[in-house]
Amino acid sequence: MINAIANYSLKEIDRATRDEFERDTLYKACVIGMTPISFLELVVAAILAWVLPGQMSMLCFLALVPSIVGNFIGSAWMRKRVATPIVSRNWTAIAVYLIPLIVMFAGIAFNAYAPADGHDPVSYLIGTAVGAIAVLALTPFFRRRQHRRDQARLDAELED
Repeated sequence: MINAIANYSLKEIDRATRDEFERDTLYKACVIGMTPISFLELVVAAILAWVLPGQMSMLCFLALVPSIVGNFIGSAWMRKRVATPIVSRNWTAIAVYLIPLIVMFAGIAFNAYAPADGHDPVSYLIGTAVGAIAVLALTPFFRRRQHRRDQARLDAELED
């Protein structure tokens, strides 16, 4: 199914362009568009976390599903062809992305775990902070390990 989606997408790009320069420019435009889409999904999720009442504020996570699924499909297709790239941290981008994430989790804590309902939002926020720090700390290690595994698998396939 991933290959079918990938083949359809690539055929549409080939159909829409007349030469290699246009195709390369269209690929770059698609990549450039990915960054604001992900950020804007986080902004929408943050708004939903504050607007939706009570436990329904957790539905804000649904705003993130399109990017997660799209990135999963793209990564699965890519890993069959090249090793997962090793990406270094861009602290500026991380800080920008953390702003709507913090607003989103604060909205969930305020609405879904309100003290008036007998909940403790501080525990939720502490757990969220610990999880975010763990992700920031561990992601580079997982990416490097995945890169090595992908490279070993691709090298083994080439030897056959």
